[in-house]
Amino acid sequence: MIRFGFDLGANHIRLISDEKGLIFDQACMVALDKKNRVLAIGSEAKEMRGIDDSIRVIAPLANKEIDFKALNLLMEQLCYEFNVLRVFQKTEIIVSYPTSFNNQQCEDLKQNLLDLGAHRVYMDQEIWMAAIGANLDLFLPLTSCVLNIGYSNCDIAIFSSGKMQKKSSCPISGKSINTLIGKWVRQQYGLVISEHMKEKINKTLATTIKENNPKQMHVQGMDIHLHQIKVVVINSSQLLELVLSIVSQWAHWIAQFLNECTPLQREDILTRGIICCGGVMKLPGLTGTLKRMLSCPFYVTDDPDQTVSQGIYILLSRME
Repeated sequence: MIRFGFDLGANHIRLISDEKGLIFDQACMVALDKKNRVLAIGSEAKEMRGIDDSIRVIAPLANKEIDFKALNLLMEQLCYEFNVLRVFQKTEIIVSYPTSFNNQQCEDLKQNLLDLGAHRVYMDQEIWMAAIGANLDLFLPLTSCVLNIGYSNCDIAIFSSGKMQKKSSCPISGKSINTLIGKWVRQQYGLVISEHMKEKINKTLATTIKENNPKQMHVQGMDIHLHQIKVVVINSSQLLELVLSIVSQWAHWIAQFLNECTPLQREDILTRGIICCGGVMKLPGLTGTLKRMLSCPFYVTDDPDQTVSQGIYILLSRME
């Protein structure tokens, strides 16, 4: 039996093998020609944006409306390139999907993989995989709480006795910081900047703590008045209040979630803390800021943006 797992995210798509672990981790993008033939996937597809009008580069999960046709083509190409589906061997596949998927979309995606030749397909929400990847003992009668904030997802859930007891999703995610950065740069400097530049500013300058020596970077964009390229210099201290406004909304949402838990669940969480994962957890000072706002311990997994993939790998290695 061959076993593989897909970790589907708006920013990245990852392929995991039970034998080799993580074997593909690139941008969740596919480049198609006018006849919907796949030209490239992942980072190669990302580099093809804007090259030619005849090439469409699609990020299937980047928007509210999921492009399942493009997603299926992307996954089919991954199956082909990494020999996931073979003629004389059965393949079992685990798929971790965002909470934005509804039941019908999950069934359609599962059926597409079965039609391609998969023997069995198991699907579950990424918050489950995150809890497994965090190496929590979910079968304890005690309450375990997991917070997963990524580029397009923001979920919190509690687990005990082998079940997910309660879950909540927040519409504010990592890309919300990018959006605010874009609006702020336009208001302050009259510049329109690309999505790539917003993300670069986020990764380079975004912080939740005041720094004695703020980081600086050059930001290039289109001047809305002069209609020409312009470069300005901004620093991390200028973005502090903007980022904290997002963190405050997360804190309010988490507090509301905790208030809706039972007294026993809340006591467990306040004692044992909240386990955090997702790429946004790399934001400097985030867990410390949340702890101060909520008076609750927060702990980050060793590799926060790979925790979901690690959960898939753990499940793959245990399958019989």
